[in-house]
Amino acid sequence: MTKELGKIFKLIRESKGLSQKEVAGNVISLAQLSRFERGVSGLNVDSFYLCLRNMSVPLDEFQYVYHNYTQDRDVRFSTELSEAYLEKNIIKLRKILQDCQELIEKNPINHFYKLNKIVVEAVIFYLDQEATVPQKDIKYLMDYLFSVEEWGRYELWLYTNSIGLMTLSSLETFTSEMVKRTQFYKGLPENRKRILQMLLNVVGTCLDKGHTQAAFKFLHQVEQFRNTETDIYETVLFKYYKGFYAYRIGNENGIAEMEKCVETMTYLECYGIARQMEESIKKIKEEV
Repeated sequence: MTKELGKIFKLIRESKGLSQKEVAGNVISLAQLSRFERGVSGLNVDSFYLCLRNMSVPLDEFQYVYHNYTQDRDVRFSTELSEAYLEKNIIKLRKILQDCQELIEKNPINHFYKLNKIVVEAVIFYLDQEATVPQKDIKYLMDYLFSVEEWGRYELWLYTNSIGLMTLSSLETFTSEMVKRTQFYKGLPENRKRILQMLLNVVGTCLDKGHTQAAFKFLHQVEQFRNTETDIYETVLFKYYKGFYAYRIGNENGIAEMEKCVETMTYLECYGIARQMEESIKKIKEEV
């Protein structure tokens, strides 16, 4: 990791036309910075942060470049899982599940591998109702989430993908806790986006199960987090669920609002999401 960190640090420094002397300043020696950029040695947290500041590079900006350059393992895993779900590729999902199991066997004390496996089990369950997620696994995941005082991106990702496993009571409790436990991180744009997506998932799950009161409460929270100018996808989804909510409480025009959202997603070339919306609308109509 040190080698990659140094390489990316150098890449950013050179792209800004800064010399090692300018970046090192009075924080570290030129020799230390040179060794770091060559991957020979690392820097302590304070020195690394101060050198970033000398380049006018915020920590989250460096992290963004690092993740895109190295294709972070967690990012790859999340992307692969999401793509398999949108494609409804059960075979691919079962292969991911098998890979998770192998990682657990090699690293039995790493609880993150087990948590990832539970999420994969959940995603398979959403596509194949005959598949099951053991209650002990659901409890393991819930216990972990309750044990974390401040939820970061990983915890938001875990919860967003496991919402469909929970009872209404658990869903309301956890979602309320989530809003409390993300206060520290919600100022980060990516985290705010994840919180918004999670709330939308909760609304969808509540409406699917006919829990309109809970859905109404969480729709109100979505409204508070949503930025209409930048959250385009989330705004379309919000309007889709508002239409769904209207239909659930007896307004037949709600379906027409949902169908407008399908047209919007199709226009935006989000074909996988548009298809999912169409399938959901078809199921809703068949309920009558």
